[in-house]
Amino acid sequence: MRLQDENASFRINQEGLQKFLGDLECEIMELVWKLANPTTTVREVFDALKLKREIAYTTVMTTMVRLSEKELLNIIDKSGLANVYVPRYNREQFIEEAVKQILKSLSDEYPRETLNYFEANQAKLTKKASRRR
Repeated sequence: MRLQDENASFRINQEGLQKFLGDLECEIMELVWKLANPTTTVREVFDALKLKREIAYTTVMTTMVRLSEKELLNIIDKSGLANVYVPRYNREQFIEEAVKQILKSLSDEYPRETLNYFEANQAKLTKKASRRR
């Protein structure tokens, strides 16, 4: 996963997946995870997305190509002129990998501060983690 793209950013003030991806990328990934059985196409994602908002087919296509460049979607086949996609990670794997990359980046650049945070918040983090299971 290439969340460390020069264009990527961690959006601390956003909720959920929008911390890691843009708004449209999040919507598309959520649809891909829902629709992929095990594959999906731009047309299937576009048809589901246009029920919620006005959007151009080419916008969905371009975004899905970018998601494949970020290694979040794999193009596995061509159906006529259309690419057939499969998600590289399921939703839980994506979150785990994204969190690992963010924490690695922080600990590489700010090792003492990262360690201090985890030491000071270990009990609180353990309690929160046990509630989410």
